[in-house]
Amino acid sequence: MSSYHPDVVSAARSYEYERYIAATLVAGPRRAALIAIAAFAGELRRIPDTVKEPMMGEIRLQWWRDVIEKFGTGGKIGHPLADALADAHQMYSLPKLQLVAMTEAPAFDLYPDPMPDEASLDGYLSKTEAIPFALAMQIMRDGSSGDMVATDLAGRAFGLARLLILLPHHLSRGHIHIPISRLREHGISEEQLLSGAAGPDIHRLLDDLVATCRKGYVAFEARLPIMTPVERMAFLPLAVVPTLLAHVTANGRDPLRSPIELAPLSRVWRIARARWLGL
Repeated sequence: MSSYHPDVVSAARSYEYERYIAATLVAGPRRAALIAIAAFAGELRRIPDTVKEPMMGEIRLQWWRDVIEKFGTGGKIGHPLADALADAHQMYSLPKLQLVAMTEAPAFDLYPDPMPDEASLDGYLSKTEAIPFALAMQIMRDGSSGDMVATDLAGRAFGLARLLILLPHHLSRGHIHIPISRLREHGISEEQLLSGAAGPDIHRLLDDLVATCRKGYVAFEARLPIMTPVERMAFLPLAVVPTLLAHVTANGRDPLRSPIELAPLSRVWRIARARWLGL
Protein backbone atom coordinates (compact mmCIF):
# COMPACT_ATOMS: atom_id res chain seq x y z
CA MET A 1 0.00 0.00 0.00
CA SER A 2 1.12 3.56 -0.67
CA SER A 3 2.93 5.83 1.69
CA TYR A 4 1.99 7.99 4.61
CA HIS A 5 1.45 11.26 2.77
CA PRO A 6 1.83 14.13 5.26
CA ASP A 7 -1.52 15.64 4.28
CA VAL A 8 -3.29 12.35 5.00
CA VAL A 9 -1.54 11.91 8.34
CA SER A 10 -2.31 15.53 9.27
CA ALA A 11 -6.02 15.14 8.47
CA ALA A 12 -6.27 11.96 10.53
CA ARG A 13 -4.38 13.44 13.48
CA SER A 14 -6.25 16.76 13.41
CA TYR A 15 -9.83 15.61 12.88
CA GLU A 16 -10.03 11.97 14.04
CA TYR A 17 -7.47 11.84 16.81
CA GLU A 18 -8.68 8.66 18.53
CA ARG A 19 -8.77 6.71 15.26
CA TYR A 20 -5.37 8.13 14.32
CA ILE A 21 -3.74 7.09 17.61
CA ALA A 22 -5.31 3.63 17.34
CA ALA A 23 -3.95 3.28 13.79
CA THR A 24 -0.41 4.15 14.86
CA LEU A 25 -0.49 1.20 17.25
CA VAL A 26 -1.04 -1.23 14.37
CA ALA A 27 1.95 -2.55 12.46
CA GLY A 28 2.53 -3.04 8.75
CA PRO A 29 0.40 -1.97 5.77
CA ARG A 30 -2.75 -2.08 7.87
CA ARG A 31 -1.56 1.09 9.60
CA ALA A 32 -1.62 3.12 6.38
CA ALA A 33 -5.10 1.84 5.53
CA LEU A 34 -6.44 2.70 8.99
CA ILE A 35 -4.90 6.17 8.80
CA ALA A 36 -6.59 6.66 5.42
CA ILE A 37 -9.98 5.71 6.91
CA ALA A 38 -9.42 8.06 9.86
CA ALA A 39 -8.41 10.90 7.55
CA PHE A 40 -11.44 10.31 5.32
CA ALA A 41 -13.82 10.31 8.30
CA GLY A 42 -12.17 13.47 9.60
CA GLU A 43 -12.31 15.21 6.23
CA LEU A 44 -16.03 14.50 5.96
CA ARG A 45 -16.66 15.59 9.55
CA ARG A 46 -15.07 19.00 9.04
CA ILE A 47 -16.86 19.91 5.80
CA PRO A 48 -19.92 21.47 7.51
CA ASP A 49 -17.61 23.65 9.63
CA THR A 50 -15.59 24.92 6.68
CA VAL A 51 -18.27 26.00 4.19
CA LYS A 52 -20.42 29.12 4.33
CA GLU A 53 -23.21 27.80 2.15
CA PRO A 54 -24.80 24.32 2.30
CA MET A 55 -24.54 23.98 -1.47
CA MET A 56 -20.74 24.22 -1.27
CA GLY A 57 -20.75 21.38 1.23
CA GLU A 58 -23.04 19.32 -0.99
CA ILE A 59 -20.66 19.84 -3.91
CA ARG A 60 -17.68 18.62 -1.87
CA LEU A 61 -19.59 15.56 -0.69
CA GLN A 62 -20.67 14.77 -4.25
CA TRP A 63 -17.04 15.09 -5.38
CA TRP A 64 -16.10 12.35 -2.93
CA ARG A 65 -18.92 10.13 -4.18
CA ASP A 66 -17.76 10.56 -7.76
CA VAL A 67 -14.16 9.80 -6.76
CA ILE A 68 -15.12 6.65 -4.87
CA GLU A 69 -17.04 5.33 -7.87
CA LYS A 70 -13.77 5.53 -9.85
CA PHE A 71 -11.86 3.32 -7.40
CA GLY A 72 -10.49 0.23 -9.10
CA THR A 73 -10.54 1.67 -12.62
CA GLY A 74 -6.78 2.23 -12.65
CA GLY A 75 -4.53 5.25 -12.37
CA LYS A 76 -3.96 7.80 -9.66
CA ILE A 77 -6.53 10.45 -8.81
CA GLY A 78 -3.95 13.04 -7.86
CA HIS A 79 -5.48 13.85 -4.48
CA PRO A 80 -3.39 12.45 -1.56
CA LEU A 81 -6.32 11.32 0.57
CA ALA A 82 -8.33 9.98 -2.36
CA ASP A 83 -5.32 7.97 -3.55
CA ALA A 84 -4.65 6.62 -0.04
CA LEU A 85 -8.31 5.64 0.29
CA ALA A 86 -8.26 4.00 -3.15
CA ASP A 87 -5.21 1.96 -2.10
CA ALA A 88 -6.98 0.83 1.08
CA HIS A 89 -10.07 -0.07 -0.95
CA GLN A 90 -8.03 -2.18 -3.35
CA MET A 91 -5.84 -3.94 -0.78
CA TYR A 92 -8.63 -4.81 1.68
CA SER A 93 -11.68 -5.01 -0.61
CA LEU A 94 -13.41 -2.17 1.23
CA PRO A 95 -16.99 -1.85 -0.05
CA LYS A 96 -17.65 1.24 -2.14
CA LEU A 97 -21.20 1.22 -0.81
CA GLN A 98 -19.96 1.81 2.74
CA LEU A 99 -17.50 4.49 1.68
CA VAL A 100 -20.22 6.33 -0.21
CA ALA A 101 -22.59 5.98 2.76
CA MET A 102 -20.05 7.83 4.90
CA THR A 103 -20.49 10.87 2.62
CA GLU A 104 -24.23 11.01 3.23
CA ALA A 105 -24.40 11.77 6.96
CA PRO A 106 -22.44 15.08 6.86
CA ALA A 107 -25.22 16.54 4.72
CA PHE A 108 -27.36 16.62 7.88
CA ASP A 109 -24.85 18.99 9.48
CA LEU A 110 -25.06 21.43 6.58
CA TYR A 111 -28.59 22.46 7.58
CA PRO A 112 -30.23 23.57 10.86
CA ASP A 113 -32.90 20.87 10.80
CA PRO A 114 -33.07 19.00 14.13
CA MET A 115 -32.69 15.23 14.49
CA PRO A 116 -36.30 14.01 14.35
CA ASP A 117 -36.20 10.63 16.10
CA GLU A 118 -34.09 7.74 17.37
CA ALA A 119 -34.15 5.93 14.02
CA SER A 120 -32.64 8.99 12.32
CA LEU A 121 -29.95 9.21 14.98
CA ASP A 122 -29.15 5.51 14.53
CA GLY A 123 -28.76 6.07 10.79
CA TYR A 124 -26.53 9.09 11.36
CA LEU A 125 -24.29 7.26 13.83
CA SER A 126 -24.13 4.24 11.56
CA LYS A 127 -22.72 6.30 8.70
CA THR A 128 -20.42 8.52 10.75
CA GLU A 129 -19.12 6.03 13.32
CA ALA A 130 -20.19 2.40 12.77
CA ILE A 131 -19.01 2.21 9.16
CA PRO A 132 -15.46 3.37 10.03
CA PHE A 133 -15.36 0.63 12.67
CA ALA A 134 -16.64 -1.90 10.13
CA LEU A 135 -13.96 -0.83 7.65
CA ALA A 136 -11.29 -1.03 10.36
CA MET A 137 -12.49 -4.54 11.22
CA GLN A 138 -12.24 -5.56 7.55
CA ILE A 139 -8.71 -4.16 7.38
CA MET A 140 -7.70 -6.07 10.50
CA ARG A 141 -9.23 -9.24 9.00
CA ASP A 142 -7.27 -8.73 5.75
CA GLY A 143 -10.31 -8.08 3.59
CA SER A 144 -13.12 -10.12 5.13
CA SER A 145 -16.02 -8.58 7.02
CA GLY A 146 -16.47 -9.28 10.72
CA ASP A 147 -18.98 -8.92 13.54
CA MET A 148 -21.47 -6.34 12.26
CA VAL A 149 -23.38 -6.37 15.55
CA ALA A 150 -20.20 -5.29 17.32
CA THR A 151 -19.50 -2.52 14.82
CA ASP A 152 -23.05 -1.17 15.16
CA LEU A 153 -22.84 -1.18 18.95
CA ALA A 154 -19.39 0.42 18.85
CA GLY A 155 -20.55 3.10 16.45
CA ARG A 156 -23.53 4.04 18.58
CA ALA A 157 -21.58 4.12 21.86
CA PHE A 158 -18.60 6.02 20.45
CA GLY A 159 -20.75 8.34 18.37
CA LEU A 160 -23.22 9.18 21.12
CA ALA A 161 -20.37 9.92 23.55
CA ARG A 162 -18.80 12.26 21.02
CA LEU A 163 -22.10 14.00 20.30
CA LEU A 164 -22.52 14.67 24.02
CA ILE A 165 -19.00 16.05 24.25
CA LEU A 166 -19.57 18.25 21.20
CA LEU A 167 -23.04 19.39 22.30
CA PRO A 168 -21.95 22.98 23.11
CA HIS A 169 -20.27 23.30 19.71
CA HIS A 170 -23.26 21.97 17.82
CA LEU A 171 -25.74 24.13 19.73
CA SER A 172 -23.61 27.22 19.07
CA ARG A 173 -24.14 26.53 15.35
CA GLY A 174 -27.88 25.98 15.81
CA HIS A 175 -27.69 22.22 15.31
CA ILE A 176 -29.59 19.71 17.45
CA HIS A 177 -28.41 16.10 17.26
CA ILE A 178 -30.50 14.91 20.22
CA PRO A 179 -33.68 13.40 18.78
CA ILE A 180 -36.70 15.67 19.10
CA SER A 181 -38.67 12.64 20.26
CA ARG A 182 -36.36 12.33 23.27
CA LEU A 183 -36.60 16.05 24.01
CA ARG A 184 -40.38 15.69 24.08
CA GLU A 185 -40.11 12.82 26.57
CA HIS A 186 -38.37 15.22 28.96
CA GLY A 187 -40.64 18.20 28.24
CA ILE A 188 -37.85 20.17 26.55
CA SER A 189 -38.29 22.36 23.49
CA GLU A 190 -35.73 23.01 20.77
CA GLU A 191 -35.69 26.67 21.76
CA GLN A 192 -34.86 25.83 25.36
CA LEU A 193 -31.96 23.63 24.31
CA LEU A 194 -30.58 26.24 21.91
CA SER A 195 -30.89 28.98 24.56
CA GLY A 196 -28.23 27.25 26.65
CA ALA A 197 -30.34 27.30 29.81
CA ALA A 198 -29.37 24.07 31.56
CA GLY A 199 -32.02 23.43 34.19
CA PRO A 200 -32.88 20.18 36.00
CA ASP A 201 -34.79 18.87 32.98
CA ILE A 202 -31.71 19.27 30.78
CA HIS A 203 -29.57 17.44 33.31
CA ARG A 204 -32.10 14.59 33.44
CA LEU A 205 -32.05 14.40 29.64
CA LEU A 206 -28.25 14.21 29.57
CA ASP A 207 -28.22 11.61 32.34
CA ASP A 208 -30.65 9.58 30.24
CA LEU A 209 -28.41 9.86 27.16
CA VAL A 210 -25.30 8.94 29.15
CA ALA A 211 -27.13 5.88 30.52
CA THR A 212 -28.11 4.91 26.96
CA CYS A 213 -24.51 5.26 25.85
CA ARG A 214 -23.19 3.20 28.76
CA LYS A 215 -25.72 0.48 28.07
CA GLY A 216 -24.55 0.29 24.46
CA TYR A 217 -20.92 0.22 25.57
CA VAL A 218 -21.63 -2.70 27.92
CA ALA A 219 -23.43 -4.52 25.12
CA PHE A 220 -20.38 -4.00 22.91
CA GLU A 221 -18.06 -5.32 25.62
CA ALA A 222 -20.16 -8.49 25.72
CA ARG A 223 -19.07 -9.16 22.11
CA LEU A 224 -15.35 -8.98 22.89
CA PRO A 225 -14.89 -12.61 24.05
CA ILE A 226 -15.85 -13.90 20.59
CA MET A 227 -13.28 -11.66 18.84
CA THR A 228 -9.64 -12.42 18.18
CA PRO A 229 -7.01 -10.05 19.61
CA VAL A 230 -6.40 -8.72 16.09
CA GLU A 231 -10.10 -8.00 15.56
CA ARG A 232 -10.31 -6.15 18.87
CA MET A 233 -7.70 -3.69 17.64
CA ALA A 234 -10.29 -2.29 15.23
CA PHE A 235 -12.13 -0.90 18.26
CA LEU A 236 -9.30 0.74 20.20
CA PRO A 237 -10.84 4.25 19.93
CA LEU A 238 -13.64 3.10 22.25
CA ALA A 239 -11.19 3.11 25.15
CA VAL A 240 -11.92 6.82 25.68
CA VAL A 241 -15.71 6.41 25.98
CA PRO A 242 -15.94 5.95 29.79
CA THR A 243 -13.79 9.04 30.35
CA LEU A 244 -15.81 11.12 27.88
CA LEU A 245 -19.04 10.19 29.65
CA ALA A 246 -17.56 11.07 33.04
CA HIS A 247 -16.77 14.55 31.72
CA VAL A 248 -20.33 15.00 30.41
CA THR A 249 -21.84 14.54 33.86
CA ALA A 250 -19.07 16.26 35.85
CA ASN A 251 -20.37 18.39 38.72
CA GLY A 252 -20.23 22.14 38.23
CA ARG A 253 -19.97 22.01 34.45
CA ASP A 254 -22.43 23.80 32.18
CA PRO A 255 -23.27 20.95 29.75
CA LEU A 256 -24.72 23.25 27.08
CA ARG A 257 -22.05 25.94 27.03
CA SER A 258 -18.79 24.54 28.41
CA PRO A 259 -16.76 22.68 25.76
CA ILE A 260 -14.87 19.54 26.77
CA GLU A 261 -11.46 18.70 25.41
CA LEU A 262 -9.86 15.55 26.72
CA ALA A 263 -6.10 16.12 26.90
CA PRO A 264 -4.25 14.44 24.00
CA LEU A 265 -1.89 12.63 26.35
CA SER A 266 -4.83 11.21 28.28
CA ARG A 267 -6.39 9.92 25.08
CA VAL A 268 -3.10 8.39 23.95
CA TRP A 269 -2.61 6.67 27.30
CA ARG A 270 -6.09 5.18 27.37
CA ILE A 271 -5.92 3.87 23.82
CA ALA A 272 -2.38 2.53 24.28
CA ARG A 273 -3.44 0.84 27.52
CA ALA A 274 -6.33 -0.82 25.68
CA ARG A 275 -3.91 -1.97 22.98
CA TRP A 276 -1.59 -3.74 25.41
CA LEU A 277 -4.00 -4.82 28.13
CA GLY A 278 -7.16 -5.29 26.09
CA LEU A 279 -10.38 -3.30 25.87
